[in-house]
Amino acid sequence: MIQVQNLTKKYGQTTALNNISFTVKDGEVLGFLGPNGAGKTTTMKILTGFTAPTAGEIKVDDLDIAADSLKIKKMIGYAPESVPLYSEMLVLEYLKFIIEVRNIPKNDRENRLKHIIKICGLEPMLYKSIGDLSKGFKQRTLLAQALIHNPKILILDEPTSG
Repeated sequence: MIQVQNLTKKYGQTTALNNISFTVKDGEVLGFLGPNGAGKTTTMKILTGFTAPTAGEIKVDDLDIAADSLKIKKMIGYAPESVPLYSEMLVLEYLKFIIEVRNIPKNDRENRLKHIIKICGLEPMLYKSIGDLSKGFKQRTLLAQALIHNPKILILDEPTSG
């Protein structure tokens, strides 16, 4: 499903990733372990199309990440370590916004919303501002937005912090 070959990322003179290769098959779970600065987040940002690699090749379902980035982004749910959520929005408003952005068919939106709210345990927080949530409930809200379109691939950066 995901094939990474000779991936390198440089920021000026600093090499964040140096010629890494790996494969993730359908149904497989992969975790990155390493110290701060090892390139874990950089790798995830490249896999999700948020950052371009300096060198190397990435394929997702035989699609090239450079040539087919929009198709690949539709297949991925991504919850970054920290993302500026819209702190003034209510949790429910935010999830409805994400449903629209993800172009979920209108006839499926209500069921999808109910399901994701339940599995992420967000029922008691729906009418609270995101800015007023604990770190844990902010993480759950990020997880909900990553799952809401039922992605084929889920990429989570520091999903248990908070």
